[in-house]
Amino acid sequence: MKEMKLLGRDKRVLAMLSAFAFLLVNAALAVPVINLNVQNIGEGSAPVTSPVDNGNIKFLLNSTNPDYITGVEVSFDKDVSAGSTIYVKLYDSSSNLLAVGSYTPSVDLPMNTALPINFPTQVQISQVENVAVVVQGP
Repeated sequence: MKEMKLLGRDKRVLAMLSAFAFLLVNAALAVPVINLNVQNIGEGSAPVTSPVDNGNIKFLLNSTNPDYITGVEVSFDKDVSAGSTIYVKLYDSSSNLLAVGSYTPSVDLPMNTALPINFPTQVQISQVENVAVVVQGP
């Protein structure tokens, strides 16, 4: 009979431990409430405008091997302000970036000023599919 009482008491202890473990698991899985404020599209933003409308680009080729582009010469239809950055990017047919060149003038550039921008490494002309020119204002 004494063994039966021990088993009964063990069952109660086991039941209490199980309930305690269940409460701990539920507390651990509780997710706090997250408040999220979302703005409507266009709120808190300003239109992005380009400081230029049109431009010209001329490829600068390697003087001993004209199969390679070493840079470009760009000019624009409007003045480019000092502190603006001009980026030129060359892409292949799979939209992989081949080269990037950039220039930030320290003085205002009058319209139609030819500006040479060299690439860090020359690029084989047959690989180039697209050219992107970005003028980021100051």
